Amino acid sequence: MTKVVDGHLHLFRGESAQYPRTVYPVMAEADREELAEKLLAQMAAAGVDHAIVVPLSRHDDYLRDVLRQHPSRFAGVGVYDLEAPDGVDGVKRRLGACDLQGLRFFGIGAKPGSQPEDLAVLPVLELMAERGLVMWFYGDEDQVRALDLVLRRLPSLRVVMNHLGFLPDIHAEMQVDEFVRPHFDVDLPPAGLPLVERLAAEHEHVYVHFSGHYAFTKRPYPYDDLADVAVRLRAAFGAHRMVMASDWPWIEVEPGYRQVLEVVDRHLPNLTVEERSMIRGGTALRLFRF
Repeated sequence: MTKVVDGHLHLFRGESAQYPRTVYPVMAEADREELAEKLLAQMAAAGVDHAIVVPLSRHDDYLRDVLRQHPSRFAGVGVYDLEAPDGVDGVKRRLGACDLQGLRFFGIGAKPGSQPEDLAVLPVLELMAERGLVMWFYGDEDQVRALDLVLRRLPSLRVVMNHLGFLPDIHAEMQVDEFVRPHFDVDLPPAGLPLVERLAAEHEHVYVHFSGHYAFTKRPYPYDDLADVAVRLRAAFGAHRMVMASDWPWIEVEPGYRQVLEVVDRHLPNLTVEERSMIRGGTALRLFRF
């Protein structure tokens, strides 16, 4: 039986000199902690074998601890901060200090009409393609159009579109809901979905998270207003390019860890056994080592 992988979540310590991180008002105040030990208990209860951990900001300090203390359970994706860019040398230093297998980008610094050679981040993306690092991607439509051009230049670069491939401007549009979770007020289906579908059709190494439903829905669990989006993503990417994820800890209280991982069965009840196994872990195991 294929192992189950939670393909995207967050762990963090309280903010300190030893464990610096970005502080998010309400959602992740300086004293809030979400530690690996609590998550591991949730994973055991839900039958989850592995998870991919993404910090809240570019600081890898707690992620490094988690990977060292639980080497067979977790894989790590760092955050690339376009406002404080590491550049190639900085990324290499981070890779030497922490076993990062990918980097998360909130856009790639593109402006309308940008070409790959215009992007300051292009050398970093070239390094990622060379080393087989996975790109976690969250950005608006202008950023996706620029990403399309980058992928034509770097066809081996593996990209995972975050959270159903929705394309909000996360810094400008993110709100916090009554359960202290990220929320975006967007049309359904999202206007950017056809663009994501074209990206999937034209680039074989583009994947998508099956996650983040709670942040975009206008209905309670199990988020039936997003079922059509799930069907379209399956048609565009196929199960072999879909990665189930919880987005812990935001879903701990509502709807709960086990429940959020069951959305795939609610929205895609006609999956074959093989397709279900791929979405619930097989795809992630092809992208990451544990």
